[in-house]
Amino acid sequence: MFSQQIARGGRRIGMMARGGQQPSLVALRGAAQRRCYAEAAQAAPKGRVGRGLGLLLYGIAFSGLGAAATFYSMVQKGFASFTDAESALLFVPDSDELQQIEETINKHPIVQELRSRPEFKESRPHLKMSSEVRSRTLTGGALSGDGMIMVPPVAFIEDGGKSIVSVTYIGDRLCGHPGLVHGGLLATMLDEGLARGCFDALPHKIAVTASLEINYRKPTQANSFLVLRGKTVKVEGRKAWAEGSIETLPGPGEKPVTLVEAKGLFISPKYAALMPRIT
Repeated sequence: MFSQQIARGGRRIGMMARGGQQPSLVALRGAAQRRCYAEAAQAAPKGRVGRGLGLLLYGIAFSGLGAAATFYSMVQKGFASFTDAESALLFVPDSDELQQIEETINKHPIVQELRSRPEFKESRPHLKMSSEVRSRTLTGGALSGDGMIMVPPVAFIEDGGKSIVSVTYIGDRLCGHPGLVHGGLLATMLDEGLARGCFDALPHKIAVTASLEINYRKPTQANSFLVLRGKTVKVEGRKAWAEGSIETLPGPGEKPVTLVEAKGLFISPKYAALMPRIT
């Protein structure tokens, strides 16, 4: 519509000029105003679209930079918020029952002997993570608490990812049959334990489970202390083979009873450098 008005105004001014008439100032001003208004009306949508696209691109760019910075920080620091030494001191029992469990673990000869060996580093792996991250994990979050994994397991890992020993107390709310710990929990403990024990032997200190073979030897009683032992038996590049078991925590004069045995293959993925560390 505006272009038609401009064309008609232009024709009138042209006819006046050819007829020897001088176009009036009003006619010239009107034509100029209509032209300017038409150009503004046509340019406005382009301007709004351009500004909108520009803001969108800026938003995407800065959001991408923010996400990249966050991910880079996560990759560098991993999920671990505390060191091994710090995590070992974080747990504070809040009941007499938990205090008794904690004292039994700390005073046991196996734990005291491992603490005297400098090649082993003590930690409580679940407590190395922040509470927010821990709440989203299986053994550190969903399966921890009253009647379940009662206190954060104490772990001793040998330098270079050679071996691991971990002590855990399991209540009576993680049973398959009444009074017997669910076999799936024991398999999960071995999966995590054997993997954690060999991390330091692998590139980037992280791995995923490629295979896991479980052999159940005896029923595992609920409300009992369990000792997980793992050993890295072979390392080739990004692959580590580990073997281990879960056994009873022996009392004075007792011998440990092997409850479950396992073999696993753990592989550090090709993209491991981009994976946040969990230890």
